Amino acid sequence: MNNLLINAKKNKYAIGGFNFNFYDDALGIISAAYELKSPIILMASEGCVKFLGINYIVNFVNQLKDEYDIPIILHLDHGKDIKIIKNCIDSKFDSIMYDGSLLNFEENIKNTKFIADLCHDKGITIEGELGRISGAEENIENSEDVFTDPDSVAEFIERSDVDSLAVAIGNAHGLYKGKPRLDFERLSKINNISKVPLVLHGGTGIPYEDIQKAIQLGISKVNVGTEIKISYIKSIKKYLETINDNDIRHLVSMVQNDIKELVKKYLDIFGTANKYSQLQSR
Repeated sequence: MNNLLINAKKNKYAIGGFNFNFYDDALGIISAAYELKSPIILMASEGCVKFLGINYIVNFVNQLKDEYDIPIILHLDHGKDIKIIKNCIDSKFDSIMYDGSLLNFEENIKNTKFIADLCHDKGITIEGELGRISGAEENIENSEDVFTDPDSVAEFIERSDVDSLAVAIGNAHGLYKGKPRLDFERLSKINNISKVPLVLHGGTGIPYEDIQKAIQLGISKVNVGTEIKISYIKSIKKYLETINDNDIRHLVSMVQNDIKELVKKYLDIFGTANKYSQLQSR
């Protein structure tokens, strides 16, 4: 994945990372990327790994890789459990995020470097986190106490050996209670210091123009999870309210199509459409 993110950073677009929980939403995400000829990152949380099982996830994602002629990256999102992380590495996930954001600076570096060594031995990329990307329900997304400190970025990257860095600049997971206010000045400082691509978590609810501005200031990967789940639930409700049909396949098709259209919208915002075709032509 690292070459994809480096190219995105160089050319000022972002690769979309989308959380999935079932085969249904994963296929909707991949279908969107395939239609737009875009590289895509399928992200499994630890909860998803526990629910579906690593072997099931790896097998169906490998099947999707065989069927769709686009770069598909399987990524562990917010890995904290060392056992799960090691199992994902051994099962040949393409990318791992280690989340040491609740640890102090030294412990975060120590643990991230340990995971980085495991990943790099298997040719797997690693994303680290500096600062704390909170849940929106915690109401601390605009507290500078949890923001990424630009003065710590260079040391963290050098000592942890991460391939990309998730930053906290006012973004949060879940649904924002008000309009999120990203600290673009902080992001610009971080980007000027960072040797690796930067990642923006909590994409759901951030105004599209702010996402695009963040990309221009160095963000190379944008994560979207909550809106995928919301789309899934809305599709089920719409199906039950409007369609007099007991064929479950029609329901699944509606779920997949609605997610596909949502992801296509985001890929356009990220500037990723047709990027795979351009990469192939080089």
